Amino acid sequence: MRTIILTAIFFCFSFLQTSMAQSSTLITIGDLNQNAVDRMMIMNSDFGKIHSAVHAYNRKDIVEYLAYLKENSLRISHDSLYIFHDNNDNDSLLKSKKSILKFFYRTPAHFFETRTKHFYFNVNPLLDIQAGVERYNGDFNFTFFNRRGVQIRGNIADKVYFYTDIIETQASFPTYITNRIIAETAVPGAGFYKPYDSRFTSAKQDGFDYLMSQGYVGFQINKFIGVQFGHGRHFIGDGHRSLLLSDFSNNYFYLKLNTKIWKLNYQNIFAELTQDHPNTANQIYPKKYMAAHHLSINILKNLNVGLFETVIFSRSNGIEFQYLNPLILYRTIEQMVGSPDNVILGFNFRYDFLKRFSLYGQVVIDEFVLNRVFAKPGSAESGWWANKQGYQIGLKYVQVFGIKGLDFQTEFNTVRPYTYAFRDSTANYTHYNQPLAHPLGANFIEAIGIVKYQPLPQLFFRAQVNFAQYGSDTLDSNWGKNIHLSYRTIEKEFGNQTTQGVKTQLLIFQFMASYMIKHNLSLDLLAMYRDEKFGITSMSNQSLYISAGLRWNLSYRMNDW
Repeated sequence: MRTIILTAIFFCFSFLQTSMAQSSTLITIGDLNQNAVDRMMIMNSDFGKIHSAVHAYNRKDIVEYLAYLKENSLRISHDSLYIFHDNNDNDSLLKSKKSILKFFYRTPAHFFETRTKHFYFNVNPLLDIQAGVERYNGDFNFTFFNRRGVQIRGNIADKVYFYTDIIETQASFPTYITNRIIAETAVPGAGFYKPYDSRFTSAKQDGFDYLMSQGYVGFQINKFIGVQFGHGRHFIGDGHRSLLLSDFSNNYFYLKLNTKIWKLNYQNIFAELTQDHPNTANQIYPKKYMAAHHLSINILKNLNVGLFETVIFSRSNGIEFQYLNPLILYRTIEQMVGSPDNVILGFNFRYDFLKRFSLYGQVVIDEFVLNRVFAKPGSAESGWWANKQGYQIGLKYVQVFGIKGLDFQTEFNTVRPYTYAFRDSTANYTHYNQPLAHPLGANFIEAIGIVKYQPLPQLFFRAQVNFAQYGSDTLDSNWGKNIHLSYRTIEKEFGNQTTQGVKTQLLIFQFMASYMIKHNLSLDLLAMYRDEKFGITSMSNQSLYISAGLRWNLSYRMNDW
């Protein structure tokens, strides 16, 4: 990883003086901008210059896409003013109608900002306060969520851009989240935590205290190639889930190269990850590394395909330098060095049609032997444990029945047993005790339905249902769901089927209403029902959860697993 740092510094000093392309920060993965841009791409069956599967979107690209739609008299979402205000950091003429004390909110989106000829930055406070009540298997629990922080972003001479935030959190979660934290010794999406006894509830050691931060600096080498160096997460795909690379795990240290030319977007990510470990402080956690690349091609203005490959590896003396090659098939390198690592391949596509619909999907391949993939069911070679693949297919329908702001999405995901697993945590597809792809790990099937309704630019409704079946493990068994377990402990070599083990059914209903009082200042109301049934005994964990809160400059994260 030291080599990656030196490489990034070399790029900075070598190309900073010659960089002429205007730079921009990224939106937050899953925020309102992403949903609005996605809707407009479907409404026009036109991606413009955006590659929809590569997240997070560049703010400059969003503003240019909005201008492209206006110039060509194409359809624009009714929340386009929000998009323009939230992303147009480079517009010096953008002013608020009313500022606060002449210093704050001089532009609609930012609490404080300053601009000179060669320097721009803005500062926004971050706040998310929620309080809720859970009824879990007949018992009542009080929950709360208290996030506070600050966010800074800007650019230097329109060439170098930067972003950083820091967020302190204290929380008492619904029981199903608490159980996962205890099992994985990590807060989903956050990692390290300190338990404490909250004074807001009667239970002991029910609180979780943790600190999160992300930040990056980036610049354009030229018009086509950009470099970003920082600490954060990535998401590849057009669905609610990603089977390739998602933002479910903790932030990680990375160097990203992004080449965008013609109809192509080629992204390289070199990252330092953390192996599985106990939640203990005052020690160095074991490291592993990821090299990933994704080629996205907008074949038509409404048809995109992508190819993905990643390798997870660990070396006692540092990184494997050969994986730093940005233009090579990692599998060939992995074979040349003795096949010690975990290579995962993937494919994604998206097709928008009729200016209403978007069909998308993914295929992930961890390992397979072709004749065993297509072995006749029931034959001696069917259900081989190392046929490790996953599939996604989804459909989005916007402006349902012609109703402005009403969108529908349905998605199906399935991943075979033992996919993403490795012989140990030196190369399994995890980071900081959490999956790098789907939150359910492997050995599952899942169906999701989502309805979003935005009747007014500031009013949002979301209803969602998840249904999943997966095979859980009994004590000392490994049926393929837990990707932290070694594949050396499989139960059988052949005859493996998806959802094998203790068959478990998961049903989740969620409803959320949100009203934006001021730009990115929202009141939220959430209601959720979760029912998890285990095995033939139909033993069930049922949770009914209701919460309300105030959110400022932060996106809402759906804990739907």
